[in-house]
Amino acid sequence: MISNRKFLLKNTLLFLFPLLIPLFILGSFAIVVTDKYMKESITSNNFNALQQLEQQTNIVLNEMHLLNLDYNWNPDIILSLQDILDSDYLTLTQNQKLQYREGTLRRKEIATPYIHSIYVFYTNTKNRVLTSQTGVTTMDAMNDQSWFDEFDPTSTEENIWIKNRKVAQFPFEDPKPVITVFKNVFKTNAPTSEGLIVLNIHQDYFEDLINEWNNYHNQSIFVLDDQNNKLYGNKNSEMLNLEDWDLANDQQTFEVKMDHKAYIVNQLHSENDHLRYYSIVEKNIIYWIPNQLRLLTIVFASLSFIIGIAIIYYLSRKNARHISDIITILNMTNQKKENLTNDISFKDNEYHFIVKGILKNYIYQNNLEKELSEQKYQLQSAELSALHNQINPHFLSNTLAIIYWRAIALTGKPNKVTEMLETLTDILNFSLRTKKHTVTLKEEIENAKNYVKIMRIRSQSDFHIYWEYNQTDLNQQVLKFILQPILENCLKHGTHGERTSKIRIKIERRNNNMRFRITDNGQGMSKHALHQLHAELDKDEYVTNHIGLANIKKRLSLVFNNNYIFIIRSKKGWGTTIFIEHPV
Repeated sequence: MISNRKFLLKNTLLFLFPLLIPLFILGSFAIVVTDKYMKESITSNNFNALQQLEQQTNIVLNEMHLLNLDYNWNPDIILSLQDILDSDYLTLTQNQKLQYREGTLRRKEIATPYIHSIYVFYTNTKNRVLTSQTGVTTMDAMNDQSWFDEFDPTSTEENIWIKNRKVAQFPFEDPKPVITVFKNVFKTNAPTSEGLIVLNIHQDYFEDLINEWNNYHNQSIFVLDDQNNKLYGNKNSEMLNLEDWDLANDQQTFEVKMDHKAYIVNQLHSENDHLRYYSIVEKNIIYWIPNQLRLLTIVFASLSFIIGIAIIYYLSRKNARHISDIITILNMTNQKKENLTNDISFKDNEYHFIVKGILKNYIYQNNLEKELSEQKYQLQSAELSALHNQINPHFLSNTLAIIYWRAIALTGKPNKVTEMLETLTDILNFSLRTKKHTVTLKEEIENAKNYVKIMRIRSQSDFHIYWEYNQTDLNQQVLKFILQPILENCLKHGTHGERTSKIRIKIERRNNNMRFRITDNGQGMSKHALHQLHAELDKDEYVTNHIGLANIKKRLSLVFNNNYIFIIRSKKGWGTTIFIEHPV
């Protein structure tokens, strides 16, 4: 007698594995794709915030460069201000110039929300300073005198430097935190400093900006100078003891562990001003959404697994009970029945035992013919149902392959039709397989060559294409579909009489940029036509006659943030050259 437990285990495993395989694949795919997308999005958001902070900082530092042009390079301003600072009594002309200078600084301070005050100091016998708040005053009359500690008459430093200070204009005021930008004055091309320009910036201005850019709870955003001194940041950054953090890492994104917690650090270096912009967020916070999505995926997968096991167990147990009842009924007779089942194809399993019992009982009861007819009808129905279920759901995806083999069958050998189908399949796979905006240079060249194969079959006129590139550059990332539209444009507009069309494609890496130069010997364009083409490509609306070129230029702008070169040169009767350069 067949063991019910053995049958139950066998059927449970039989149905369980088909359930587990797609569940595992889909669950793993969902987790990997979600993690990758979310992590890329999070990193992009953090770098956008740091780039905005860098841009705003550059705007502020540009104010110092403008002051430097006036008070360190303009000889009229330098000489008149030096006379004013050294004079015991001011003439009418000096007084007018002084009022103009004071008004200029005062207006700049009032009109610019982030400027706290401006000091301009030249070495003078009266120890005087030009300020945006009180005009010309003496050092002793100023409440803020700590800035003068930065003046060194022996200094040769020509770059700006930045310090954090607290400033109060009057003794009864509470000092306000400011970011002070210093610049030495070499007004007579002297080898050492002869003065100092001081620009005080409201620190609250940067803190308010950073608070607007916060993307995550407890995110710390701050700026360090080349001496690892913190210049400004949000309130969360004030709770960080930066001396305990290991931030000496050249990677843009890296992980740091502190107090048994993992933190994600994004950094942006400004080479011009030697400043570093940082974003620090606890890993559990920044990846809270991906972690929750992963947890939900696991929960739903586990729930589906448990429900599947329960259903499979219920059905298997039900079938096992039915089979057990059948076997019990069939075992009620002890007559030999081996000769009744010699022609049955399936042997040594539970169905063999059931069929033997059914055949024995029905033959002894003279109902065998009727039962066999019913079984034949049921078998035909089952086969018909199986045939319906065998309809291939991937029919559409195989249609192109069927056409390919049908063409070979008709001609008996590969031909232009099969070659076009095979090449077209490669182009379609390239278009559908790669979802990113960039591909390797090798993939882009292969796709372009596939397009050329099709055009050679289609075209009635001859043309030659010459390739020039380095094998070492084949793994570099380039803009997807950058060559095919240009080749199409050359073959469409570059034909010139009966002359054989020649297209030269030169690809090279120069520094950190990829350069493309595509030249044809076609009919070319007049200056007026070339000017019209540039005007159409610069428009935002849809371009009718040059969709391919407009598409490439638009994608270059979007993918590389306008950091690219796109040049078209042409001469009537000589041909056209297209030059493209974009970052790697």
